[in-house]
Amino acid sequence: MDLHYLEIFYEVAKEKSFTRAAEKLFINQSAVSIQVKKFEEILGTKLFDRSSKKIKLTYTGESLYKMAEEIFEKVKRTEKEISKLIQMGKAKINIGASPVIAEPLLPRLMKEFSEVHDEIEYDITVSSKDLLLKLLKEGELDLIIIDNEHIIDDNLEIINLEKGPYVLISTKTYDDIRDIEKDPIITRKNIPNNNKAIEVIEEKYGISFKSKIIVRGNLEVIKGMVREGIASVILPYYAVHKEIKENKFKIIQKITEVKDGYEIVVTKDKRELEQINKFIDFAKEHKLIV
Repeated sequence: MDLHYLEIFYEVAKEKSFTRAAEKLFINQSAVSIQVKKFEEILGTKLFDRSSKKIKLTYTGESLYKMAEEIFEKVKRTEKEISKLIQMGKAKINIGASPVIAEPLLPRLMKEFSEVHDEIEYDITVSSKDLLLKLLKEGELDLIIIDNEHIIDDNLEIINLEKGPYVLISTKTYDDIRDIEKDPIITRKNIPNNNKAIEVIEEKYGISFKSKIIVRGNLEVIKGMVREGIASVILPYYAVHKEIKENKFKIIQKITEVKDGYEIVVTKDKRELEQINKFIDFAKEHKLIV
């Protein structure tokens, strides 16, 4: 059904006059009559009873008028809502985040962002960096927040943000740090900085961790294993600073030689969007550790 024809029919039925409908639609009366007739031909039914001198709808025409009224009322409401959104500056951001960033950082970041920019709504996707980058390039996400990654892509802009040290943590206390080599350590196989930090500790104290447990992915699983006393682990300070402040984890050694932070990745075509810039500017000022 062509909405142009429906609108002409609706105005004629509403005004009960071809002349007034033509004036309202800014077209001549003959054009209104021709297009109403064409609409009837398309539908294969009469909409007006032409045996009457007054404008009178057929049963089908009356039913169609009621449905058309609902449609155009919705159109008016939609126009008003869109106008309100534009006036209020309402916008929405689709944000992706990797688990190591999402779990310790995102709740506080988004809470504080919403307090400053309540006009911006957001959806969040937490997934692997590979999938996030794919969704970003496909336009499903507006920006992603990930731990530092070496990305080379002319279509992407990478905004590097705050960095902090790695820390070796445990629930145990060691009189001599060298004793920690006897206990298992969790390694994150696909995180280069994590492996580098382990090497720094081993070289610095002349030790070699005898048992290494590889855990891929979920940060909360890693923390849970540390809480249960299964192993120690080296993680970015921002990822565990809350537990350290609450005395759930003990810092065995701070590793300042290796630092990690996070970065925002956005496609260059969306870099000029106001809501994206507001989020990036806010994130730049946000402190990972308070």
